[in-house]
Amino acid sequence: HRNIFFAMWKRCFSRLSRPLSSRSTTWVPAARRFSSGKLVDMHDLDPRSFLIVEVKRDRPGVLGEILELFTRSAINMTHIESRFKSFARDGPSFHIDFQGSLKDMDVLDLMKAIKSLPGVYDVSAQEPREVPWFPMNIRELDLTTDTLDGGTELINEDHPGFHDPVYRDRRTEIVSMAKSYRHGDKLPRVRYTEQETKTWQAVYERLKALHDQWACREYREMLPQMEKYCGYAVNNIPQLPDISDFLQQRTGFTLRPISGLLSARDFLNALAFRVFYSTQYIRHHGNPFYTPEPDICHELLGHVPLFANSAFADFSQEIGLASLAATDEDVAKLAAVYWFTVEFGLLREGEDVKAFGAGVLSSFGEMEWACSPSPSQECRDMGSMKDQLNPVLRPLDPWEAAKQDYPITTYQPVMFVANSLEDAESRIAQFCDSLTRPFFPQYDPLTQTIRVTKAIQRAERHSTVELQRQKQMQFFEKTAPVNNNTSTVESCTVADGLVQ
Repeated sequence: HRNIFFAMWKRCFSRLSRPLSSRSTTWVPAARRFSSGKLVDMHDLDPRSFLIVEVKRDRPGVLGEILELFTRSAINMTHIESRFKSFARDGPSFHIDFQGSLKDMDVLDLMKAIKSLPGVYDVSAQEPREVPWFPMNIRELDLTTDTLDGGTELINEDHPGFHDPVYRDRRTEIVSMAKSYRHGDKLPRVRYTEQETKTWQAVYERLKALHDQWACREYREMLPQMEKYCGYAVNNIPQLPDISDFLQQRTGFTLRPISGLLSARDFLNALAFRVFYSTQYIRHHGNPFYTPEPDICHELLGHVPLFANSAFADFSQEIGLASLAATDEDVAKLAAVYWFTVEFGLLREGEDVKAFGAGVLSSFGEMEWACSPSPSQECRDMGSMKDQLNPVLRPLDPWEAAKQDYPITTYQPVMFVANSLEDAESRIAQFCDSLTRPFFPQYDPLTQTIRVTKAIQRAERHSTVELQRQKQMQFFEKTAPVNNNTSTVESCTVADGLVQ
């Protein structure tokens, strides 16, 4: 039931397949892209260094002697691991990361003291390990401007608004505000038209009635708070500044405007800072119950209310932190886990199944398919599920979800059910800890920076759009032959740039 979205993705990627030299993808120095001031280099403020200490023999107490020297020197160790290096000596090598610079006299004295210990063969300083680029400061999210859809270019002949010049100009106007936004700016407010408000009203009224029946308890409890503090109402489209201020007071999450679909890596990286990217344009009024792209209805009625819940906010950030400098393979796994939880997650409430994923909560068709014991034939036809009576519901297992394929042009044939949001948080935290990470990050909310456990050097930053384009084209080539139905679509939601 998402064939139009499917076609739009293909056209989007055909545009992106042009040589990079023919597109505006050149990265300029960070200092030129930030709104004001100069970004502080975290390596200057809080440097990390890396030593390898090689021991001749493996004997009890040798590590304790090394640790005692760190204590006497008042140098904080951030990471340590032991390895057996060769057959030449039976002693291990200790790989030690710590706070401080190799130029500091205290560090140089420490190295001499360690080398003088009986049984220590060698002490050597190492170069920082190179890792894929990732944002270390929230201000570096200003670099995330390259979108998969090219912003306004997503409007093509398959889009309901393609032949409406007024709608296209309006969308361009709203997108331009997102493109010019930089950290520290006031979040833009949009003066929505009467026609746009009527579109919101149609969606709001229809979804709210279904939320009472199929939304999870946490969502149902939070929506009245959104109405009280954020301006959620039938006749009013809420504004990002009001919502962001409310979320920050509740869980520390904030919103940031975006012009279109991001790569999975860029989108997930922002969650590490408790930042959620949100569009501000709204679907075409010609069919208020259909959208081939994330819009303000999907963001505000699907995602936002649960970001005010601490368990949901925490596991969303957990996924984001795990994505920092992760391999492409692990980013794909994290994107799949995100898809089956934040986008299409379900909870068990007694004997009932309730929705907490935004892709379900913002679509009346998806809600009936996922939560009703007996979805109607009309619902199944709408989601291209004529031959399947219900989704296959599995207990939430992030390791299984990470390997599960998912379609983007039909309802989800397989969905995962957690016992609670706290249960989902615990399972996702365990999954993220099981990944092989180049370091373990920690978010400092006071400075809005990422602290790392190891001495690292970020590689040069490149746009992640081209890489994701290639992977998604492979996905489409694999799935295109089987997704050729032409069913009528009433309601469709799409995830925020997370197609595997």
